[in-house]
Amino acid sequence: MAEAVQEVVLAGCSPVPLAHYLKALGVFRVISEQADPEARGWWQDELFHLTSSLDVDRLLDFFLHEYSPTPLVAPWNGGSGFYPKDKQEGIAAVQASTLPRLLSYADTIQRCRELVAELQMQAAPKGDEKAEMLTVCRNALPDEIVTWLDAAFRLAQEGPKYPPLLGTGGIDGRLDFTNNFMQRIVDVIDPETGGPTPQSSDWLQCALFGIRANGLLVDKPIGQFFPGGAGGPNASADFDGDPITNPWDFILMLEGALAFSGSVTRRIADTGPRALSYPFTVRTADAGYGTAASADIHASRAETWVPLWDRPASYQEVQALFSEGRATVGRRTARDGVDFARAVGTLGVDRGITAFERFGYLQRNGQAYIAAPLDRWLVPKRASQSLDLLMQVDRWLTPFERVSRRDTTPASFGRALRAIKTAIMNVCRHDTPAYWQEVIAALGAAEAALVRSPKTTVDNRLSPLPSLDLGWLSACDDDSVEFRLALSLASIRGTEDLGALRANMIPLKSGTRWPQFNTDNMDHPFVVWGHADLCANMTAVILRRCMEAQRLNLEALPLHGTRPARLDDVSAFIYGEVNERKLDALLWGLNAVWLDSEREPADVRAVLPASFSLLKLMHLPDPLRPTPQADPVAVPHEPEITRLACAGRMAGATRLAAQRLTGSGLPPAIGTIQEDPALSRRIAAALLFPLSDQAIQRLTKQVLLPAKEQSLAT
Repeated sequence: MAEAVQEVVLAGCSPVPLAHYLKALGVFRVISEQADPEARGWWQDELFHLTSSLDVDRLLDFFLHEYSPTPLVAPWNGGSGFYPKDKQEGIAAVQASTLPRLLSYADTIQRCRELVAELQMQAAPKGDEKAEMLTVCRNALPDEIVTWLDAAFRLAQEGPKYPPLLGTGGIDGRLDFTNNFMQRIVDVIDPETGGPTPQSSDWLQCALFGIRANGLLVDKPIGQFFPGGAGGPNASADFDGDPITNPWDFILMLEGALAFSGSVTRRIADTGPRALSYPFTVRTADAGYGTAASADIHASRAETWVPLWDRPASYQEVQALFSEGRATVGRRTARDGVDFARAVGTLGVDRGITAFERFGYLQRNGQAYIAAPLDRWLVPKRASQSLDLLMQVDRWLTPFERVSRRDTTPASFGRALRAIKTAIMNVCRHDTPAYWQEVIAALGAAEAALVRSPKTTVDNRLSPLPSLDLGWLSACDDDSVEFRLALSLASIRGTEDLGALRANMIPLKSGTRWPQFNTDNMDHPFVVWGHADLCANMTAVILRRCMEAQRLNLEALPLHGTRPARLDDVSAFIYGEVNERKLDALLWGLNAVWLDSEREPADVRAVLPASFSLLKLMHLPDPLRPTPQADPVAVPHEPEITRLACAGRMAGATRLAAQRLTGSGLPPAIGTIQEDPALSRRIAAALLFPLSDQAIQRLTKQVLLPAKEQSLAT
């Protein structure tokens, strides 16, 4: 008759800190391998749930009287207990024990001592000797500890590698995990009788169920896994505090760490010889958490995204999940925390996971590392298709990041890179236009940094942003006036000789299929967009384009745009009712979107200054057609009109415009118009916005005389 299934809630096992997450895996692993292979485990309400044939009392009794510790040894480390100056109290007691539950451990210790003697090691090996020792251990030690060896180190062609979860091969600074593991075993198991020590039961109930226990071990370190119990400054009421450890926490934590010993041979081949090949572990990203700093890139081992699942699973299923440890972005393996966030957003991780707890192995309190909980990432119910857009900038971002990380690179590059990383992580969590606008603006700011540091850009052969497809517009469109106006400016295409508006902002090489910097002339005079405010930059562009039109003897002004602006948006710009900082930031990024198809704006009525309407008729890319039925009229451009308007001298500009229109047979109903100089400059800047034919006809109706009166006026 099958035993009844018992559900036990492990209130002492939560996703944070990392020690408690690993402790849950340790309980699950030990029960599945030593007590009940049919056990199932899952996460619910921030606690680990376990179903097996063991109820609470039998679970406690199993660990107190039957649990057989995994033989964790590290004879390649100093402090491991195998060398004269190492502590011997734990390792000696375990090796001398004849208890069945410790017999395997004692045999493994003896075999390690024989290996140390065979290699004639008098002290812990270093360099090539350590690599040799690791190889010998991998070949000679019993199969039952292969899982531990795989979790502690990897043997690669270029030398041993150490997954960050267990420090550098089972040691964190001067803390050897294996020797401390044996000491904690002796704290809870009497090596002579095999029964529990006097406080073992209280410690176990505290570890498993969160029941408060007195007499926790003081000044016994737990390493990077539990920052709150590691001691140090501000860890107590005094200036400094001692570490406090529950022995069962330490034991079960290391038992759980063995779940991360997945197969890595294939993944090393996939990700390159220098890449980390450890389940759910990637390079550190200095983005996505409140204390993120660029220094974390260099003062961090890596970061691990531990999975949470809410459906009962066997340990074999969980082990298979960790064995793969797979997170992909497109066809490649995730490299850093930003990539991992993208993989989560696109469901490029193993299914069945509901969330990830992100931990970073960061250097804090001097040179000590802690497994700091950085954030919780939920796996979306539906994959985000928009995140595939980010793959369009991957090839551009890789060299930009490489250069930005160098100490000799201008700080603006590093700030731009971090803004991009932060924006990408935000959009992975919130797939909305507002967050996509953060991404496009951050990309544009990076391109601006390239322009402002031409030597760094040229020396490192960096490129402008690549051409982005129209999917970016759908992702970024929040139907705001700033987005529509930025899109309208970005759509200005001009002529083949003068190029798009982007050519006024960055030095582009003409005649190339992909955007490239004009490295021969990074200070090209056509690039007039500088550090001034938005209006000043826009007037600089229209002045330059009108000047070039005169110099090249063009028949029309190079101001054509494929996304004409709405008149009400232009009115809002003229009267200062837009967020110019947002508009400017969006424009830099939207310049990279190829807007080659014409789109008509919505027909929205608006009140515009008559001075703008009058001057706009003098700044058109095509001949003026007053009405749909009328023949187009070529109105010669007068550069002085543009200069006067940009200088804030609206009376002179409008008077001259009225004269020019009258001379072209299109007499206006108004003549000289006086405006405030500041408003005049905004009106001049607004002349840069392309307008549709329908909008132009509205302006002509506003300022030109009716057709019946035009001949008399002329």
